[in-house]
Amino acid sequence: MYELIAKNKRKSVVVFFSMGILLLGLGAAVGYWIAGDAGIIVGAVIALVVWGIQAIVAYRQGAKVILSGMNAKEIQKADDPMLYNIIEELSMISGLKMPKIYLIDTDAMNAFAAGTKPESCVVAITRGLRDKLNRHEIQGVMAHEMSHIYNRDVLYMTFAGVMMGTIVIISEILRRTFFYGSMGRRSSNDKGGTGQLIMILLIVVMAVFAALLARMFYFSLSRKREYLADTMAVNFTHDPSALADALQKISGDDTIFDPGKMASAMCISMPKIKEKATYLFSTHPPIRERIDILRAMSEGTTYENYCKAYKQVKGVDDLPKFKNKK
Repeated sequence: MYELIAKNKRKSVVVFFSMGILLLGLGAAVGYWIAGDAGIIVGAVIALVVWGIQAIVAYRQGAKVILSGMNAKEIQKADDPMLYNIIEELSMISGLKMPKIYLIDTDAMNAFAAGTKPESCVVAITRGLRDKLNRHEIQGVMAHEMSHIYNRDVLYMTFAGVMMGTIVIISEILRRTFFYGSMGRRSSNDKGGTGQLIMILLIVVMAVFAALLARMFYFSLSRKREYLADTMAVNFTHDPSALADALQKISGDDTIFDPGKMASAMCISMPKIKEKATYLFSTHPPIRERIDILRAMSEGTTYENYCKAYKQVKGVDDLPKFKNKK
């Protein structure tokens, strides 16, 4: 399992690096369009600085940034002994420090983990989920969230989420500058030529598709992490049916809940952020598949058995493999 987590981290670094190149490219494009060749490096540096400032704030503030505006209340043992004991048990099983627990006052059924360091992460659960699940189901859900902390998913997703937000902002600036601001400025002030036409074409492509590409990178970083968190949760609890039953109930929830872009990617299920919402790209794999995989784990709760169930349900065998050293 540790080898698998290491492989997942390496893939995350590749995706993260790709998003960084896209961010620098966008900054360079804005700089070129505003100031010509002299603005390329300046634009890239400014883009990196903007992301760096936001990343530092996210790292220092951690979960506070994500929990802000959610009407969340910290839970102590006296407030909810059962919930507190579940998290306490999972902390001992996983070897993680006991995280702070927050209850979000909404009827929606969801939960997530947030933060940048294992020792300062938090887990949050909505009132709707707390009220509608039994103890075993809550344990399955919270084991999934503790798995995200254990695997350092919350750190990667926080920084990647900030980078995606920066890319979207700079992409919008480029789009507005190019299409609505000074569309002919570069062509009128610079000499024509094939090189300039190629640069203009690249700028158009980046202005139109950069934000979409950033979201695709971000979503690819998130989806496989959900499968890994499911199997890690089962490894903690040795009860795949508990998480499957919880996901079954969650799948029937249509309550509107918008925890923000970063928190949405960290939720156990993709939240419904508006009426009649449709998602071209989702940060989560289909919840029906996750349920079927968990219910197909009849041979045990190891990762190898999860992979067998995954292949049985999806018909593909594309989960990361590792050699179990004994």
